[in-house]
Amino acid sequence: MPLKPATQSRLYPLFLVLLPILFTCVVFFGYSQAQLLYYKNGVQAMDRQLDTVFQILSLFHERVEEGSLTFTEAQQRVKDLIAGPKRPDGTRDSSAVRLTIGEGEILYAFNSQGTLTVHAEWEGQNLNNTPTPEGRYLIREVLNEGKHHLSYQWQPPDGASPESRISVVRYFPQWDWYVGIVTSEERFYQQFSSFKTLLVLLVAGSYLITAVLIYLTQRQEKLLLSSKRRGEQLAEANQSILKSLAVALEERDSYTSGHSQRVAYYMRVIGKQMGMDEAMLDTVYTGGLLHDIGKIGIEDSILLKPGRLTDEEYEIIKAHPVRGEALLRKLFAQAGTQDSQQIETILVITRHHHERFDGKGYPDGLKGEDIPLVARISAVADAFDAMTSSRAYRKGLSFSKACDEIIRNTGTQFCPQVVDAFFQSVTEETFFHAHHISRANQLLLDRFDEAREIALAQPPFNREPGIPQ
Repeated sequence: MPLKPATQSRLYPLFLVLLPILFTCVVFFGYSQAQLLYYKNGVQAMDRQLDTVFQILSLFHERVEEGSLTFTEAQQRVKDLIAGPKRPDGTRDSSAVRLTIGEGEILYAFNSQGTLTVHAEWEGQNLNNTPTPEGRYLIREVLNEGKHHLSYQWQPPDGASPESRISVVRYFPQWDWYVGIVTSEERFYQQFSSFKTLLVLLVAGSYLITAVLIYLTQRQEKLLLSSKRRGEQLAEANQSILKSLAVALEERDSYTSGHSQRVAYYMRVIGKQMGMDEAMLDTVYTGGLLHDIGKIGIEDSILLKPGRLTDEEYEIIKAHPVRGEALLRKLFAQAGTQDSQQIETILVITRHHHERFDGKGYPDGLKGEDIPLVARISAVADAFDAMTSSRAYRKGLSFSKACDEIIRNTGTQFCPQVVDAFFQSVTEETFFHAHHISRANQLLLDRFDEAREIALAQPPFNREPGIPQ
């Protein structure tokens, strides 16, 4: 089922808001996966560096086995190689490390008792019972749990500020050394941080673009709303003009006063009998009120002439459907597209209410069902009220005689289907009520009052379609 425009208007900003959130989630997931992959590759790179250290350890161990070096001498040379020569204060000069490792990385080693056997500053200290700021015991995690790589907060024994570190550790059983390489997390992710910055900029850019789109959407909606309001105001002004024209037309001739209202009333009654919905009945009612609006420009000498019209005068009268349609098109020109169907129905009634079912009507000579249904309804309603209304030159027919004329002209002037609905809905009570409608209060109203509904609820005559009693 398609969404209504109002619903679409509400959903579009929500969609715009959700779009960057969804994008953020996708980016975050992608970033997490990329970070995991980067971490894995970084750990592998550190592990490869340990391969070099282990090759050196193996070489020195071979020399111990050969007897060219003592175990103590071999260990001391390795310590000088990977941690730097020892200073008088017991620390080692890491700047003199002869083994090439990554910038900012440190090599260290500890034994199975948790004592640091190689370290630039804390060599000889036991860290087995030294927790990290997080409460973790890293030495135990390596010794007891066999962890190979760790990410942790490191609190130096000298009380310096803690820092995030990443370390890779491997065991050299010949010397009972756990050899590790450690680097700061900031340096570890240094290259990855540029990628992170790019993603943050992309996410921020998506929110900025969304904000701009929402602003433009709201601005466009305000412009459309303003335009709609102007259209509604113009439509209201046009309705006022139509009311004035309809009243002016009614007041020009006391003999036809109330004709348009009664035609509109009959059309609504017939339309309801034929199953039209309320919206269509409102439109039909308005069309009935305006069906003769084209007569507004006809001179009084012709429109109010009591005697027989000349051929030339009759042609002028016959032009009123076309003139009425043209007038209404101008007045409805600025109406909203949502009202186009209703307007077209009113224009059809105005132009074609004098068409005949046999094709001898005017202005277009339409025949049969080529005549729109609303125009066929208006033809019956208009003719019935014209016959039952008194003129200066004749007295109106009674209800029953007018019904006889309707039946006599069924199939020629009138549509049989509409005539059938007419006799099922228009009763003498309905006819009586139609002639007592107040023009001032009922002109262009959308609904009937309770009294009208009661009148419509009365049972129709018991007759065959098209046969009066």
